Amino acid sequence: MINYNGRQFRTVSGSSNSEVNNETLFNYEQSGNIVTANYKGGSIITGHLLALADDAGRLTMRYHHVNKEGRIMTGICYSIPEILPNGKIRLQEQWQWTSGDNSSGESVVEEI
Repeated sequence: MINYNGRQFRTVSGSSNSEVNNETLFNYEQSGNIVTANYKGGSIITGHLLALADDAGRLTMRYHHVNKEGRIMTGICYSIPEILPNGKIRLQEQWQWTSGDNSSGESVVEEI
């Protein structure tokens, strides 16, 4: 299993309906197969995600944050890890809002 504990990630690309961007910093922690992260930056004041990791390091998560408009936004996300040549992790993400317009999208985040 991939260990996400202590790793930091930034978004490198995303759908236009995403609220995260390359200014959003994710700080991951892990205990067993439970992965959490706090995130903020860009249009996000503060956010949190909670995920379960499988044996291959794939993450099934729920997230919520407060954006600069003062709205609480929530969603679900499935992340598939890729180990880059430099040993860092790239996550290919498929997500859907469970608030707002319930639209879906894709994002790529990479360990910094």
